Amino acid sequence: MHLLAVDDEKLALLHLTNILEEMFPNDTVTGFSDQIEALAFAKELMEKKEQLEFLFLDIEMYGMSGIELARQFKDICPEVKILFVTGHDNYALEAFRLHARGYILKPVTRELIEEEMQNIEGYSQSERQQRMQGETEKKKVTVRTFGNFDIYAGDEPLQFSRSKAKELLAFLVDKKGTGVNTAEISSILWEDKAYDRSLRNQTQTVISQMMRNLKAAGIEDCVIKKWNYLAIDPERIDCDYYNFLAGDVRAINSYTGEYMSNYSWAEFTTAYLDDMLLKER
Repeated sequence: MHLLAVDDEKLALLHLTNILEEMFPNDTVTGFSDQIEALAFAKELMEKKEQLEFLFLDIEMYGMSGIELARQFKDICPEVKILFVTGHDNYALEAFRLHARGYILKPVTRELIEEEMQNIEGYSQSERQQRMQGETEKKKVTVRTFGNFDIYAGDEPLQFSRSKAKELLAFLVDKKGTGVNTAEISSILWEDKAYDRSLRNQTQTVISQMMRNLKAAGIEDCVIKKWNYLAIDPERIDCDYYNFLAGDVRAINSYTGEYMSNYSWAEFTTAYLDDMLLKER
């Protein structure tokens, strides 16, 4: 499931998306400070027949108000549940004329969102708990980087809908828990393309696909996702590269000079590993 948040104040948007990601660990949360980009993203989801379930909108925004934006979202995806998150209480009547499911006054908190969720018809207590708490059992995640890159959920190799989604995950593993933003990801996945709105949308699509693939395998918690921020959780995976760096003898012996051989950007790490191996000897 997808949740979208739109607020032209970037700090407020970051605060909201952080809360939503914490509340809904099994869903994909995407934030936009630009109304037109948010609408374009929603259209892409509908074209792919993916479900946009919740929409969190600020009301007073530069260029297009949240009220007008909600009307346009309803044209694109009539079933979306809209909750307004605003610093003003004088729009409530107009909001509910649009059949908004909630009206939350800033500063927004998790408790305020949960309170509004409880009032949404068709959104049962058991569903809320399942969405907000996530799965209690965690599958073992194994990553192999020596040779080609592969990842396993339990004993099963993870299947990716696109090669770029797999490459993105490989890049996150290579970064060892350091966070990256959309622009950095774009520069790796499309080395020769200039970063513009079209490429940013392509990158966000790849990010969503990667998260869906991880979710389908039950291991989406191995990636930390915030607004314009992605990172692997090194504590969540068993990785030969990380074990090598920690001095594990089996990992050191398993390295034969090849590291993520299917990706050219991995050559820098390969040189680093070769240098470390020479020092060990």
